[in-house]
Amino acid sequence: MRKIKLKLVAFILSNNSYEGIEITVNKVPDIIDDFFISEDSKDKNILEIAKKNNYNLIYNHNLSGYGSNIKNSLRYAFNELKADYAIEVHGDYAQFNPSATYDALEYLKDDYDFISGSRFLRFKQSMKYGYPLERMIPNFFISNIERIILKIPLSDFHQGFKIYSKKFYEKMDLNYMSDDFLFNFETILLSKQLNLKIAEVPVIADYNLPHTSHKLFGKNSAFTYQLRTFKLIYKFLKNGKI
Repeated sequence: MRKIKLKLVAFILSNNSYEGIEITVNKVPDIIDDFFISEDSKDKNILEIAKKNNYNLIYNHNLSGYGSNIKNSLRYAFNELKADYAIEVHGDYAQFNPSATYDALEYLKDDYDFISGSRFLRFKQSMKYGYPLERMIPNFFISNIERIILKIPLSDFHQGFKIYSKKFYEKMDLNYMSDDFLFNFETILLSKQLNLKIAEVPVIADYNLPHTSHKLFGKNSAFTYQLRTFKLIYKFLKNGKI
């Protein structure tokens, strides 16, 4: 497929993900103009791999979690690499396959501000790649409840493929956004608050390879994360903003 004139930059989020980083890089689509890795630890193994393969590697010096690493990546993608769009890729063998970028092209050409992936739009393929029922069923119902309450046209609110526009980035106040996994949900609410153009594309998530998905229960689990999203929804509905 011919590249469009917009500059697309992928940022690969890593936290000691050196074992799968080469496979992750190989999954970055050819239509993406540039990519870099943002390492959220002091790991030096990935530095050796980056040197060997001539990867662009930056370190997140504020080691506060997933959200902090995305902030680091967005700043670098838009301020240093002058991206028009930044594509989020996870360093765990690219669990959420960035080939979803192909389906997003039509929206990027129409100046959409925020693209989010959905495992439910290619449900059978997602199940083939090991999407566990104990994750799929609650996520399906919770996402549908959130879609109805928030009136946001998404079917999968809690997944890891996203594309951010420069316009969206410039409207974010990153200093007031979460440094942990809640950042993921904050971006969705913020896009709604700002009345931005939002679209959804199919994404395949591979649960057969090693991945960094939340454990279901306990400290820093999917359950505790979901409770925090409900509190954020209440705040958003009450005040009209995150």
